[in-house]
Amino acid sequence: MNDIEEDFKSVNQLPETSPEFIDPWMPYTLIDAYRERTPIEYVAKGIFKLPSVNIIYGAPGCLKSFIMADFALCTASGQSWLPPAPWQNKTNGIEVMTCQTMWLDFDMGTSSTHERIEALARGKNLPEDTPFYYYSMPQPWLDGSKPESSGMLTLRAQNLGIKVIIIDNLGNVSGGVDENSGAMIQVMSNFRQLSEETGAAVILIHHQRKGNGITGRAGDSLRGHSSIEAAIDLALQVDRDEDILTIKSTKTRGVDVLPFSAAFTYQHKKNGDLESAKFYGLEIEDNNSNIAIMREITTTLTGKTMNKTELTNAVKTTLASVGINRIRNTIDKMTADKTIKTRAGNRGGLIYNL
Repeated sequence: MNDIEEDFKSVNQLPETSPEFIDPWMPYTLIDAYRERTPIEYVAKGIFKLPSVNIIYGAPGCLKSFIMADFALCTASGQSWLPPAPWQNKTNGIEVMTCQTMWLDFDMGTSSTHERIEALARGKNLPEDTPFYYYSMPQPWLDGSKPESSGMLTLRAQNLGIKVIIIDNLGNVSGGVDENSGAMIQVMSNFRQLSEETGAAVILIHHQRKGNGITGRAGDSLRGHSSIEAAIDLALQVDRDEDILTIKSTKTRGVDVLPFSAAFTYQHKKNGDLESAKFYGLEIEDNNSNIAIMREITTTLTGKTMNKTELTNAVKTTLASVGINRIRNTIDKMTADKTIKTRAGNRGGLIYNL
């Protein structure tokens, strides 16, 4: 048999059909969409859900890292976050889920991290066996741009049963990627994968964009490429006035997170190091949320009847920063769900009452 015959024979012996293709992607249908699911769980009631990717950000020195370390120790110990301040006692604290918690410092350094964690833990009188695990400046460095690096973090978190992962800070773990470029899409995608595979709330500490004197959308204050904000479930901005912090949501995917406030208290050792530190919750005046608009509509109509223009103007007087159209839309919504009542008025208009 010559070479040509051998080649022809080998071709004829090839399988008539190609191997079966196994698609690693699994499609869902409406059967899955309609199936009853476990209610959403939160590690901080109404704020950080499981799983999720979140950012807390603010200007340098606003105590954003400090207050998140306080939160981390609360979830590890089961203590309420931001309990009522002894001098005010007008809040209830934020309920947390007790769970294994991980803190990753790629910013402050080991000495400062030990000092802060000790001060916060002593402020809460926590025992040594509290399930709180923290790293400071570990090697190899976390590189959020590389799936293999975030994959190793996933394995660490799974091994410890971690449900809260806080990383300080996003810029330092982005693998040298320009945070103002589209390359941040991959970085944020890797953190989403970390959250999904661990079932954890991943909280990234980040920085605020420097002000340019132009007032725009609240979310524009988050530094970096638009893909950062697009990829997260929640963005919380921290503002500081002396030892009082105000935290507000600038991006929420889901239920609105109302603004909240905290007071920072501390004591020093004789050598000047922190001895103990604690954050307390403070009452905050809410004059901008949808809940605030509904509150003022109800308050304005108590014992009164008004037409729509009168009601809108009265609410606008109290909530000066809220737009007229937002107020009118909220009136319509409250009418539709029968929170407020209407009756016919003159010239086809409506009169509103409770």
